[in-house]
Amino acid sequence: MTSPDRTEPAPDLWVEDARELLERQTEVLEMIARAAPLTEVLTGILASLEHLMPGARCSVLLLDRERGTLHHGAAPSLPETYVGAIDGMAIGPAAGSCGTAAALDVAVVATDVRSDPRWVGYREIAAAAGLRSCWSTPIEGRDGRPVGTFAVYHARPHRPNPREQLLVDRFTHLASVAIDHARLVQERRARLEAETARRTAEELSHARLELLAAVGHEARTPIQAIVGFAELLGTMDLDEPRRREALQHIGAAAGHVMDLLSDVLDLSRLEANVLPVALEPVDLGEVVDEAFGLLSAQAGRRECRLVHDHCDDLRGDHRVLGDRRRLRQVLINLVANSVRHGRPGGRVAVSCSPTPDGSSVLVTIDDDGPGIPPDLLPRIFTPYARAAPDDDAAEPSTESIGLGLALAHGLVRAMDGDLSVGRSGPGGTSMHLRLPRPPGGPS
Repeated sequence: MTSPDRTEPAPDLWVEDARELLERQTEVLEMIARAAPLTEVLTGILASLEHLMPGARCSVLLLDRERGTLHHGAAPSLPETYVGAIDGMAIGPAAGSCGTAAALDVAVVATDVRSDPRWVGYREIAAAAGLRSCWSTPIEGRDGRPVGTFAVYHARPHRPNPREQLLVDRFTHLASVAIDHARLVQERRARLEAETARRTAEELSHARLELLAAVGHEARTPIQAIVGFAELLGTMDLDEPRRREALQHIGAAAGHVMDLLSDVLDLSRLEANVLPVALEPVDLGEVVDEAFGLLSAQAGRRECRLVHDHCDDLRGDHRVLGDRRRLRQVLINLVANSVRHGRPGGRVAVSCSPTPDGSSVLVTIDDDGPGIPPDLLPRIFTPYARAAPDDDAAEPSTESIGLGLALAHGLVRAMDGDLSVGRSGPGGTSMHLRLPRPPGGPS
């Protein structure tokens, strides 16, 4: 960088200057070390220089190299109107002191902005701010090119003396260190964010591949049943009862595949945040009764009793804010899961109670099964998660938790509720479903 406006050799700093400069530099370096925001660091630098140069008002502008524009960095003593007026100014050979310094990479001294030709387009805003002189020095980065400008203003015509030149040189270097450090931190953060995004995308892709593989595995059995019974119908002369039985098996298998595909689509829509949910006041007792009715046959096959506490402790108001169809889907998933994994001849109970603040209803689904394996609890809402192999088991379990709990968890969150595991152990499992009450409900 050259300095054509300087004609006098710069002296050594005064002893008092050197002592105070060292103290100020230490303060600024401490701010950089504790990762203070760049604006705070630059403000500290400018305030320090203004203390050493009474009557000076200083600013730092940051250069956008791609656009060729200067933007506000810090200016603790300049009027906000002036700061706003020059924010985003284009650099060039006649763009005031700062724009010219950044464009030509030289220090620019405008002893009197009223007569300096480089200030033709900025004289009025300078006059309105009470500024008469401006001396701007390029702030150079690690690559030796400007990253900003360091400006010193006065309210009267002024030419910097050698002491002031040396002080500004020292503080300009300090500003360069602060800007370079901030940009290094920003670049490092951007790299980390990009790496995190890449890993997340890879994990998501891997999870989706695993999900597709698991869905394909689960769909294979009913599809094979459909194919087998269809071949049976086509190749054998069956009597009416056996033909009807084969058709029933085909219908059941096809229904299972359709349910599976529906769950996969719903889960995908939830992940994309495009699943339609219509929130309205819903009678919780009615929805529980509907779910029990749809699950009665499944519960009967396992001789499981379904018990429903009709929420009498809610003082007659059974309503929650939710999507009736989706809430029924959640309860069916949760109760069916308890029936399937509970002990034969056991019971599944659904009860509800108000939360302490009265804003929500807590629905509890209790079963008396063996409980969820501890290693599976952290992944209980992950599609097709499996428990770790049991070394004491005669045969390793291949059963996973499927899609039901993951889908239920997503649906509840879409209804502004929460789903969690309350307890789980040899005595059974409790699932806690919290749903908000409609506005204006009892408290």
